[in-house]
Amino acid sequence: MNKMTKSALAMTTLAMLSTTAQASPQEWQGYYKGQCEVISPARGTLYQFPMSLEIGAAVDNKADWIIVYGEGERKSVRNYSLLTLNENLGHYAVDENNGVVIDQYLLNDEFLSLFEVGSTKLQASYKLDSNGSIDVNINTFSVDPIRESKVGQFVVSSYQGNTQQRCKLFKW
Repeated sequence: MNKMTKSALAMTTLAMLSTTAQASPQEWQGYYKGQCEVISPARGTLYQFPMSLEIGAAVDNKADWIIVYGEGERKSVRNYSLLTLNENLGHYAVDENNGVVIDQYLLNDEFLSLFEVGSTKLQASYKLDSNGSIDVNINTFSVDPIRESKVGQFVVSSYQGNTQQRCKLFKW
């Protein structure tokens, strides 16, 4: 495939993504609450805990994105912000307001991100369901590949899956 064909294909794909019908961040606004579980491939469900997510109205391309894990003495509040970087491309970011900013992309009513912390890769997904609930999945993987294969000029790397945080949040 020549360079012009690749460029045309990339532009067509971006145009299709930007015109795909999906919920705007305004449709995500509200307070959501539910249960989470952390699952390990080797040991199954390790523990369960409550979670809430509050998504505020955007002002100057910034909205509240407040996550609360646990309750009572074990309650942990994360006062984050959702930044709109390029709405046409579905490019957003969660600003943890401590120097950490994690880019995410809104695709088909789902915020997706992939990032590393220390020796762990995390893949996060927040999916707005048609019934108004949000499914949250955060999968963790080893940062170093457990297998690599070379096919022509490409290297394909595989990573060890460690845990999955799976949550179902309902709008209140």
